[in-house]
Amino acid sequence: MSTTATSPSDWHVLAAEDLRALAWLHAGERSPEVLAALHASGFPDTLTLVAAEAPAAQAMSAALSALAEQRRARQDDMALPASSVDELAADYAAIYLTHALRASPHESVWRDDDHLMLQGPTFAVRAFYRRHGVQVPDWRARADDHISHELDFVALLLERGNEREAARFLKTHLLAWLPDFARRVAQRAATPFYAALAALTLAACEGCQQRLPTVAVLPQPVVEGPRPGGCGG
Repeated sequence: MSTTATSPSDWHVLAAEDLRALAWLHAGERSPEVLAALHASGFPDTLTLVAAEAPAAQAMSAALSALAEQRRARQDDMALPASSVDELAADYAAIYLTHALRASPHESVWRDDDHLMLQGPTFAVRAFYRRHGVQVPDWRARADDHISHELDFVALLLERGNEREAARFLKTHLLAWLPDFARRVAQRAATPFYAALAALTLAACEGCQQRLPTVAVLPQPVVEGPRPGGCGG
């Protein structure tokens, strides 16, 4: 399998910036003040992979505008109303920590027959990373197949100008489960922001794939990891 790369273009760099911004939003709980500032900086209209008039971008813009408006409405206090803070925190926890929405941000949960973490899909992703000299900082804290790691990896491949491998990873891994994740979060999230984030991430990845070469996905080796007694065990 060839992993030949070319010099990265401006498009590669800008697309990588988009994916890294989305990875950052998935990687941790961001305060309402930070989200309002993000919107003030032009997000998501400045994205390269998703047009500003696309439904996913408009949904995110509306969600961030609502947060910013709530912030401005409290002229005597620069913080958002507690209910908004609590709702965002609860949604973040339900998606990324407790899995209460049953919309895991890990590939393995979607693709393993028993819907468990740290199974074959996780180790297939790890093997893909290793072929490119990549290792996640701490897989125990955040597994290799977490959405933020997968987005960052595609961004890295684009920054290296390796379009074919970026396309192959998107097709083999990220886009094999992201549509299901995005659909479930959009259906079950309590806040417009997290529903919009899921939809925007899917739109960005699909937009990226459309700009990349068509590649054949080679059969993935069966890589077995330890089988814990339950999800996340």
